[in-house]
Parts: sequence; C-alpha cells; structure tokens
Amino acid sequence: MIKKIAISLLALFALATATNAQTRSKFEEEISVGVQGGLNLSQVRFMHNDITYANNLGDLGYRKGAVMGASARFIAQKHFGLQLEVNYQQSGWYEKWNDPTTINGIQFQGAEIEREIDYITIPLLAHIYFGEKNRLFFNFGPKLATKLGTDDKKFSLTEEQLNALITNNANDPRIEHTIKEKKVDYGLCVGAGYEFHLNKLSVLAEARWHYGLADIFEHDRYAVFQRSNNQYFSFTLGVMMPVLKFHSN
Repeated sequence: MIKKIAISLLALFALATATNAQTRSKFEEEISVGVQGGLNLSQVRFMHNDITYANNLGDLGYRKGAVMGASARFIAQKHFGLQLEVNYQQSGWYEKWNDPTTINGIQFQGAEIEREIDYITIPLLAHIYFGEKNRLFFNFGPKLATKLGTDDKKFSLTEEQLNALITNNANDPRIEHTIKEKKVDYGLCVGAGYEFHLNKLSVLAEARWHYGLADIFEHDRYAVFQRSNNQYFSFTLGVMMPVLKFHSN
C-alpha cells in the first residue's frame, strides 16, 4: 500500500514538473525599444536655514517644460520586467509673491523668479504590468541625472526688490548668478500608465512622480538653504516596438 502511494506521489510530482516546464516554456521573454515625450512640471523645494527669512521665498508654482527620450525594456517573466531610459528633461522652478509681502521696506506682491535647469536623466525602473495585449503598468526605481549647460534665469524683480533680497541674503543662489547648481542629481521615480498594443507597436501613456534625494545647491550651516531638492511630475506618450523575443528555459 505504501509503495503504491509513493509511486502515485512520484507520478504526480513528475506530471506537475512537466506541466510547469511546459507552462514556462510557453512564456515569451521580450526586449523592446522605444521613444517617449511629453510635459514636465517641476519645482525645487527650498527650506530656509533662518525662519526669519521665510517670506523671502515666493509661493512655489510648477514650471512647465518638456521631457523626451529613448527607452529599452526587458520583460523577464510574466508581470515583471526592467526598463532603462535616457531622457532630456527641462526642470527648474517658478515662484511668485501672490500676497502682499514687504522685505526691507520693499513691496514684493506680483514679483516672480523663474529658473530653468536642464538635465539628462537615466532612470532604471522595475516594470510591473497586468494584462496581455493591453496592460496596466507601474514603474518605480532610482534615477541619476547630470546637469546640462542651460541655466536660464528670468526675474520680474525691480532693482529695488533685488537689492532688498541681497541685503538679507547676499549669497542667495536663487538670485546670485555666480552660484551654480550641482552637476549631479539623483532620486526616485514612481509612475503608472496604460499600454495599448497596435499590431507590432505599443502606445504608452504614463504619469510619473520624481523626488530628488540630493540638494541642487551646496549647503552647510552658513548657507541660505538647508534643503533645495528637485521634485516634478511628468506626463508622457510613448511608442515601443519589440526587437527580440525568445522562450524562457
């Protein structure tokens, strides 16, 4: 009796192993390449070292810019893959004093500061998806960025307003042209989107949030800001095409 049970269990195990191997062999791994582009809404989150200077900061809005790049994706197993991107990203920040604000006797209501900082960003993302031809997907992972030469500044400040800010903070990097941003930035990305399959191509729409872990300006106990990190949202449309498919072992 025990011998028959053991033989039956071995037979079931062999059948399950064979079935699992057959199921795995049917899964097709895929490498795809593509391009994407869209809108970038960026901010720099400032935290002042001296709270008495808090009103030196305007109300932060979102600076509008472009994002575009290329991507490569490897679907390693069902519901999971890896995605590597190289993007050109127009970032920076925008601030405006919306309320009546007096600094050193000068009124700032309506004054604006805008700074464009362009980056080449390289995200390496875990790609999780659900569905077959049409897929809901989530991307998340780290991102490395290097600053390009573009560093456009736009002030609507009058000379009196600019002097009022300089009086309080002679080394304020928002208005001091000799203070440059760091060359390297890094952070995390989290995104969600939908992928539509059209014959051999896929069309992707994605919304993504980026959080900078580094400060864009050098800081110490004597600096104006103790935090100055990038944050932005991007909304992109992309196209991907599979270039290689093969069955997993």
